[in-house]
Amino acid sequence: MPAPPDLRALLDAFFRPGPRVRPVELLRAAAELRARSSGALTDAAMLDFGRPIDGGPWCPRLFGPIEPLRCRCGRLVGPERRGETCERCHVLCTDEPLREQRVAHIEAPFGLVHPMLAARIGALLGLSLSQVFAVADGEIVILGDGRLVLHEDVDPDDEQVSFETGPRALRRRLADVVDPELTAAGLSAEALVLTSVPVPPPGDRPLYHEEWPDEDRWFRALWSQRVGSDNRALQGLVARALRATRMLELDAPALLLDRDCIAAQLAFEAALDLLARPQDAPERAPGPLDGWLPAPVHGDDEDHVPGTLYPFRLAGAPAVSDAYERQIYHRAPHRPDVPRACVLAEGDRALVQLGYAMLLVHWPTGHVLRTIPGTEARLLGAAGGWALFGDKFGRQLDLADPTVLRGLYALDLNSGTWLEGPYPEDLPAIFVEKDQPEDAWLTDWRGQRGATGAEDGSGDRANEWARSPDHRYIWMSSAPDDGAILDTERGVAVLMISHMREPAGSDVSTLALTGPEPDEDAEIDDQVGPAIAIARPGGEWRILLPGGKLRRDGRIALRFTEAAVECAAFDPTGERLLLVNRDALHVVDVAGHELLARLDLRPLAPALALPEALAPELADLVLARWGTLAAALAQPDETLLELGLDAEQLAALRAERPPALPDMLSKT
Repeated sequence: MPAPPDLRALLDAFFRPGPRVRPVELLRAAAELRARSSGALTDAAMLDFGRPIDGGPWCPRLFGPIEPLRCRCGRLVGPERRGETCERCHVLCTDEPLREQRVAHIEAPFGLVHPMLAARIGALLGLSLSQVFAVADGEIVILGDGRLVLHEDVDPDDEQVSFETGPRALRRRLADVVDPELTAAGLSAEALVLTSVPVPPPGDRPLYHEEWPDEDRWFRALWSQRVGSDNRALQGLVARALRATRMLELDAPALLLDRDCIAAQLAFEAALDLLARPQDAPERAPGPLDGWLPAPVHGDDEDHVPGTLYPFRLAGAPAVSDAYERQIYHRAPHRPDVPRACVLAEGDRALVQLGYAMLLVHWPTGHVLRTIPGTEARLLGAAGGWALFGDKFGRQLDLADPTVLRGLYALDLNSGTWLEGPYPEDLPAIFVEKDQPEDAWLTDWRGQRGATGAEDGSGDRANEWARSPDHRYIWMSSAPDDGAILDTERGVAVLMISHMREPAGSDVSTLALTGPEPDEDAEIDDQVGPAIAIARPGGEWRILLPGGKLRRDGRIALRFTEAAVECAAFDPTGERLLLVNRDALHVVDVAGHELLARLDLRPLAPALALPEALAPELADLVLARWGTLAAALAQPDETLLELGLDAEQLAALRAERPPALPDMLSKT
């Protein structure tokens, strides 16, 4: 949304004045922008781990909330708090587009010379236009007798020679000059050297992505570097101005103070030169993109070609001829019956991802609707009749077929088949991608670009731990009890997990679960899903925190006891919560704090056990393809022998006679 017409006119008068503009008009525009300012910038940094820095060029306190009807810390949320200012973060709770209407300013008590005012300054001081710029930029010094000398021709250690330079020197000399035009307007000649600079609203300088002409399927935009040239120029000016102001406060030696004031003047000129250009000018575009190979390969993976499909990733993939290859790329879970991820889909269906199999269950009745062989790709969520899986090794478009996105899989829950080809438009496409273990980005893979407005969310081995059912919000951190929740549309952190660590009160409702006792000291295994979930129905945050605490906006509303939660997910409406451990599946009514269903999963364990007759790598190979031993033994001998089993191993395997998965899960 563009700035209002009156504000747009003032900004144009300051940053893009015409060649015939009068000094009085420009000074009046600067004074009006200063009067409209929401405050002075006190920090040059914009974002820290995707979160706006207070007092910086992206500050919500100065420019308005990033998210409608929500203050920065989340204390004020919803239409009923509209118009209130948070006492904690001092951000106004409103849905008005303030970030397109508010301006701030940069304090510069040492003075800055606007290029359009240099001619009038030169006329009053008897200097040419080039001499004014040379003095302001520190190239020429003014001696005590008024002579101009090149800076390098003056010995700074000669105490008998007094000189000064920079904007401060011009401002001091203007104090002794009278300009009739300025006097008639109520201004002094000193006002020609500005003491504050307006900062345009964030709507005029968005975080954005620019297509790179050389970008191909092997490269991705690192949007952590895509703040844009406008913001970079303003950041440089703020940093220099704050340093010069501090040096002035400390009464630093003139030589050091002039150096910092001159640096601020040069940054001011660079910012004005950039902002005076049209919005679509090439100079205002971000710099060249950095490239990134999507699948770092180390150790056993060094022979894998980035962009090609790992053999194990998708059930139904081309046959693997060598069991050793499967052993290299497939990491078997410690227990096949331990849940790795789960999701509540439409039609009262629960999809649970186990070590080698996935179960689609109609949870009100306990009917097992479908059994699907497992995949190494992690279950992320559901969208309509589809379940979405993301590969942890990296995603990119297929080199032969651009409509196929390798590493992103969609499972049709109605037919149990994997999608091969163009993806439905309603499938989400923003994911966390990683380069080195310590770096991570939000990336829109459908467009092969960094998510618009997104900032670097990296940390110590940052990872995606949970996402909301609508896939807009992602819990991203290096651990499941820390980090931040990112808004994928804006690319900024909207909630910090560190602010939610207060213990549950004694008056909080509790709900007992069935299953193994929680181990407070246990680390989450790489093969087990984290027991956390997020949703935001109707603007209310609903978050399942580690330890079984359900938080609704500002307080803990429900606590789960008696058993561990190994993976969890909200349904698309956010009204129901699915909690799964190796013993039971629970469905909870979030608003009513009521247990809607509890299904016993313990009868699954015998059917999911590893076959004892085979070596671990062969057992892993068999179950990775068919999910259960019973399903594998339903195949003809020729198919099993093609996997690398010999006749003796096949005979021993057929002698095991494992139980099949039950068609119905009993209620407990």
